[in-house]
Amino acid sequence: MMPRACSLKLISLWTTEEGSESLVVEIDEFTDDGLLVDSIKVDLLDYQGRAQIKIVDESQNIEVGDYNLELTVIDEGSYVLLRDDAEEYPIKVPSSRLRLGDFAVRSEASQEEEKPAYTIEFGLRKSLVQRGNSNNNNGYIIKPNGVRIVSLTSDLVGSVASEYTNLGQCTVYLFEGQPEVLGDIFDEEDEEFEAPETEIVAVAPFATSIVADDGTYEICFLNPGSYLAALRCGTEIDDYLQFDNLHIPSAADITPSVQNIEVVANEVVTVNFLSNSDG
Repeated sequence: MMPRACSLKLISLWTTEEGSESLVVEIDEFTDDGLLVDSIKVDLLDYQGRAQIKIVDESQNIEVGDYNLELTVIDEGSYVLLRDDAEEYPIKVPSSRLRLGDFAVRSEASQEEEKPAYTIEFGLRKSLVQRGNSNNNNGYIIKPNGVRIVSLTSDLVGSVASEYTNLGQCTVYLFEGQPEVLGDIFDEEDEEFEAPETEIVAVAPFATSIVADDGTYEICFLNPGSYLAALRCGTEIDDYLQFDNLHIPSAADITPSVQNIEVVANEVVTVNFLSNSDG
């Protein structure tokens, strides 16, 4: 079940290598509605698709170089709200740190007015994991899976014909490169992944987007390159901790063919899934 709110309190810790030494660069002030604060609380679901919030201003002078990024999440005050459920379920983070790995601060990436030069994207369908089960919900864990920092990216947007959205929840699956067998959401490297008895030959999607009630979707912050986009309807059961063996796209030509996409930096790519009557 996707949350209707996911609120995190963050501070960040960056490290960079200088010679044989590891130097710590700590960001201990955040921009919050024009004010500088020592931590910031963000409702992630307020900033879906292309929506962003600036939490570190370029004026805070992060030097060009190679970094290893960690986010410190303050467990107290972080929570998840589910649809039709008023209870605030706590979020825990192992060691209170999200280790996001290496990235480069580059001179060609710069803040444009209120648009940040770098974006930390949370893919909650991968990173948010329930502790316990639906009958005994002990809160959630945020993992680094599906959390990444990006820059100089592009967006994929489009619409889906009502002919398909009438079939149930629809999801647009996006795959990197040109894989031959397209899979549903799964993560074999997660320690809680339930592996099937037979070998998985399908490739997991790079990103997904549940189609909104008005038939639109967005998959944002894509690096330049080649992708495949596919649509499947009836995706309520897609769980990344197991391989559901969903046919992507839907079997029996229910949904349109896979579409090839070439993404160029700093552009918006539009891909629509039209009805059969539209050709």
